[in-house]
Amino acid sequence: MKELDLHGVLHSEVEGVVENFALLNSSELPIRIITGNSTKMKTLTQFILEFHNFEFYTPVHNSGEIIVTRDMDYKL
Repeated sequence: MKELDLHGVLHSEVEGVVENFALLNSSELPIRIITGNSTKMKTLTQFILEFHNFEFYTPVHNSGEIIVTRDMDYKL
C-alpha cells in the first residue's frame, strides 16, 4: 500500500500535497496518509479527501493515519 507521511509538512502545504498524492494514486487504492495526532492536520486532510469525493476511514488501532479506500468518481 502506498503511503504519504505528512510529518514535517506545513499546514499551508497540506492541501496541495494530499491532493496530488490522492489523485495520482486513485487507481491504486487503498492508500495510507499518515497525519500524526494533529487535529488540524487530520481536518485539513479529511477536507481535501471529501472535496475530491474519496471514501476513507481512520483505523481504530491508529488514529494518526487515514486509509483512503475508494474514489467515488473513478470509473472502471
